[in-house]
Amino acid sequence: MNSINLLVINYVMDEKHQVFSHQIDLVNKLASQFDSVTVLTGYVGVCRVSENVQVVNFKWVAGKRVSSLLRFLRIFLKTVIKNRYSVLFSHMTSTHSTFVSPITKLLRLKHYLWYAHASNGVYLRVSKFLTNGIITSTPGSCPLVGEKIYPIGQSIDKDKFEKQQQAHYPIKNLFHTGRLDPSKNIDLIIEGVDLLRKRYPELTLEIVGSPSSDLYKQYAQDLISKFSLAPYNSWLKFTPYIPREELPKLLRGKDGFIHSFQGSLDKTLVEATFSGLPVATINREYLNIFGSWGSGHNYEDLTLESEALALFKMSEDDLKHEIDRRYALAVAQHEVTGWVDRLVKILKS
Repeated sequence: MNSINLLVINYVMDEKHQVFSHQIDLVNKLASQFDSVTVLTGYVGVCRVSENVQVVNFKWVAGKRVSSLLRFLRIFLKTVIKNRYSVLFSHMTSTHSTFVSPITKLLRLKHYLWYAHASNGVYLRVSKFLTNGIITSTPGSCPLVGEKIYPIGQSIDKDKFEKQQQAHYPIKNLFHTGRLDPSKNIDLIIEGVDLLRKRYPELTLEIVGSPSSDLYKQYAQDLISKFSLAPYNSWLKFTPYIPREELPKLLRGKDGFIHSFQGSLDKTLVEATFSGLPVATINREYLNIFGSWGSGHNYEDLTLESEALALFKMSEDDLKHEIDRRYALAVAQHEVTGWVDRLVKILKS
């Protein structure tokens, strides 16, 4: 019987990375479904992998795109010529996927790209044309449509993001975690909570995160400086990025999660739902799956403040019932075991 060997391209193999720490977990889960897994990655940090996983670092250097890309292509060619692979999975690496897709097409190597962003660039369109398909979290998390688009949900480990036994009521301590980048609209969250405090003066907000790159360091510094003065400093707290394994414990100590990113389904929203936290957000993909607290299915006029107000006005029993409903939906559609099963079925098809 022929071996089924998987080749993966990803950004980072580092358990401590703010954005991509989950990529190691997913590689190890995929390793149980294949005879061997080879990972081509741009950076290696704290990296513990299964015995049948080989990690090759192509050392992507920020700011040196051309030389990094040439080095990656050289290592990729050497790898696919030397070894026989059944399928290639490009995990969140649309640029890399585009440049190797003519090679995989020529070699008849099955090639799938994971893509969960709202932007529709040339790399994505090339990848759709030259690969076997694009795998995404939800239909609206990929701007392309068609039979080569495969929505399979998010990949949350419910054993790590354990649901708290009882909802905190009334909601007082709000929480947000994510990158301190402009796209996350942190200023809108803070200004929204400031407005809500006129009716609910006991509200507090903690924001956990750091900028994802040097490009956004000044933005983050300006944001923190602006909102660290009175009156914000009496109810608002900024906390730098914490390791991913500490996040579930932090979530369990909060009353609610607030979020203002538009675009694809943000992973942090689903993690908060797994933790049993009520989520106030204007993210359309989350609302399409889990619903709104007060606007039914009409999201056109929905604002972060109106969504939060509807949440705060719920009775304790209604809140508990809705949290339980959302949790069950999250487990059914976004738990990592089912996600891996759906992904492997596509990769082995």
